[in-house]
Amino acid sequence: MKVERLTAKTEEGYTAADMEAALRRLGRLEDLYEALCAEQEKIAADMERLSEAGRTKSATYRQLFAGKFNVTNLISRMEIYM
Repeated sequence: MKVERLTAKTEEGYTAADMEAALRRLGRLEDLYEALCAEQEKIAADMERLSEAGRTKSATYRQLFAGKFNVTNLISRMEIYM
């Protein structure tokens, strides 16, 4: 599924035919960014807890590590365009 674009790029910046819809989408994207940042912090805390318990070779730690990599990648991609 492809998301319909609500804005158009102009020489001066951006414009939108339906500003309310564009604003709602922007708000949801900012919500997503904040949720990803919170998830990244939770993963880091969980990894720290496991590390302190000497469980850095456990399957859970490795799953968290992969999740942290994915979340960090998504955050970095969002920050490029924000």
